[in-house]
Amino acid sequence: MGNLSIVLSSYNEVENIKFAIDALVNQTVVKEIIIIDDNSSDGTIDILENYNHSKIKFVVRKNIRGFASAFIDGIKLCSGEYILRFDIDMFNSIDHFIKTFENIKNEDCIIFSRYVENALDERSKYRRLPSLVINKLCQLLLYSQVKDYTSCIIIFKRNILTDIFPKNTFYANFIIDFIFEIKKNNKIIKEVPFIQEKNTELNSKSAPSILKFLTNGLYYLISILRCSLNK
Repeated sequence: MGNLSIVLSSYNEVENIKFAIDALVNQTVVKEIIIIDDNSSDGTIDILENYNHSKIKFVVRKNIRGFASAFIDGIKLCSGEYILRFDIDMFNSIDHFIKTFENIKNEDCIIFSRYVENALDERSKYRRLPSLVINKLCQLLLYSQVKDYTSCIIIFKRNILTDIFPKNTFYANFIIDFIFEIKKNNKIIKEVPFIQEKNTELNSKSAPSILKFLTNGLYYLISILRCSLNK
């Protein structure tokens, strides 16, 4: 029986959701696929409702929306020994995620990193450079051993949630706080190379405007400052 729980957050993922689920559902190591949907309006929910598989559990949130809260709601439903989180439009990398999980030894957390050897960020400079700057700042002010604090593609042991639980932040900056706390509590972190493809930028819902992009950047800076003061 599988011992890996998958947590996916969805909002208008009609073009990607079926590819992701079909690539996961027959994986023997996968115990359950938990999808938190923020009331999609593009047919995503219809696709989810057409599945009849014991591994698939999905929740439609009609009055709540948010990256961090969706992740939190998802992990609360998990029962596997390990939890994997990735973006739905990264379904082409699922085999890489699963093979990495199968090779886990004693690590508490695996980060799929864009800033280690053989890794790459294929997004445009508009997204790539700010991400790099944020992570360099994290290395400077937090723990330099961690190279990618903002990947959001992670595998971790569910039992670490007893002492380390994600913050419900306004944006994806929750991952900085989460990784920081994992490292601060002397858990074993391993980074493996990951190639973030160009299409993930095209599908991104996090920066629809310059104002939103700058606001999200501010959230990251707030998390970095908060963590540095608690180091």
